[in-house]
Amino acid sequence: MLARSSIARGLPQCCAKAAPSARRGMAAAANPFHYSVGNAGGVKVASRDDGGPTTSLAVVVRGGSRYESSPGLAHGLASFAFKNTTKRSALRLQRESELLGGSFGSTLSRENIVLRAKFLRDDLPYFVEALGEVMSKTKYIHYEFQEEVGPIMITELSKYSHNPADVALEHAHNVAFHSGLGGHRLAMSNKFSSSLIPSYAQQVYQKGNIAVVASGAAQAELEKWTGQFFTDLTEGSGLPSNVTKYYGGENRIYNDHGDAIVIAFPGSQGGPNFKAEFSVLAYLLGGESSTKWNHGTSALSQAVSQMAGVKAIAKHVAYSDAGLLSITVTGPQTALHQAGAEVVKAIKSLASVKPEDVKKAIAQAKFDVLAAAEDRSVGLELIGQSVIASGKAPQVEGVIKALEGVTVDTVKSAAKKLLDGKATYTAVGDLHYLPFAADIGLQV
Repeated sequence: MLARSSIARGLPQCCAKAAPSARRGMAAAANPFHYSVGNAGGVKVASRDDGGPTTSLAVVVRGGSRYESSPGLAHGLASFAFKNTTKRSALRLQRESELLGGSFGSTLSRENIVLRAKFLRDDLPYFVEALGEVMSKTKYIHYEFQEEVGPIMITELSKYSHNPADVALEHAHNVAFHSGLGGHRLAMSNKFSSSLIPSYAQQVYQKGNIAVVASGAAQAELEKWTGQFFTDLTEGSGLPSNVTKYYGGENRIYNDHGDAIVIAFPGSQGGPNFKAEFSVLAYLLGGESSTKWNHGTSALSQAVSQMAGVKAIAKHVAYSDAGLLSITVTGPQTALHQAGAEVVKAIKSLASVKPEDVKKAIAQAKFDVLAAAEDRSVGLELIGQSVIASGKAPQVEGVIKALEGVTVDTVKSAAKKLLDGKATYTAVGDLHYLPFAADIGLQV
């Protein structure tokens, strides 16, 4: 059987095991949620070390759909990850990761492409090397795109188009922001040209445009291996993007795979200017029950509790320079007119929210923040995005402090801002039955 120490080509045998400093890090850290930030040869590096036996590693690349110069490039680049490189075939990457008990993956968001790996702690050198190799040495072969990568993209698009809630939320972004954050995340056309992917890779896979983030690794070790294995990346800070502007409005899209409506409002951007009251607003609206056999006590849960098969769920997403507070309503087409009207009433009720409800929402938000922090694979993209933009990592204690500082007055003020402004509304499904925004009392 192939020894661990021989997997990484050219990697000294002694490097396949954690250095003494890393092993000392196995002891529980004083604050296991705290991220340290550093620099390795021009690449920003962030890590936290809770002393556990496994590691989650992510390379966050500021190259999501908002940055692409041609529709679908980000989707194509993210899908090409872990194909053949000049050093390793895709099959070899798979076999080596399996031998070490680890795994690779990639995800795409509106702002980032994220290359991910999960593995046993001692194998950090191999996985850092592999991710660096994927970024700088992938062979973007046309026939591989035609035979394997392209069909995967088509499958993802088909899955998206069969989910009316996803379609409604996607178009809500388009109505809210128009270009940039409003562009389609996936490649929406079969006219997509794979020949543009290599140049896009060169434009976004640059040292100043990425962050290497690890949960369950010593900072010194992560900086060491990043400095060694990311040297082939070019200098640069990626592609520019226009400052996001909120517009709002209404859109209706026919879809024969179900029905959904999305009501959305401008929220809070992330980073140092994040306003925690917008997150609390999402929890006040809620929509998901925390206990079996009941609908829940949040505003949206109560609004649709008597409508069979109807769900209304609020979410707040903070981007680097904007935010979106959205409510997705799904269910039988004949029920969505009434459901939409009740949801709008629930939104308007935020103007007179009670102190005990704010307290409950803050507690729920705090729990989710801390629970996510305990999961090594969650939150790495957010950390990386912040590190790229500001050189600083958002810390859990800071988020908790911000949530605890939210008051009834700040919540009411944020709610008033939403209600006085222009909403975003999208309806997807059988348009004969689905209401217009004005039909449910919504101002767009």
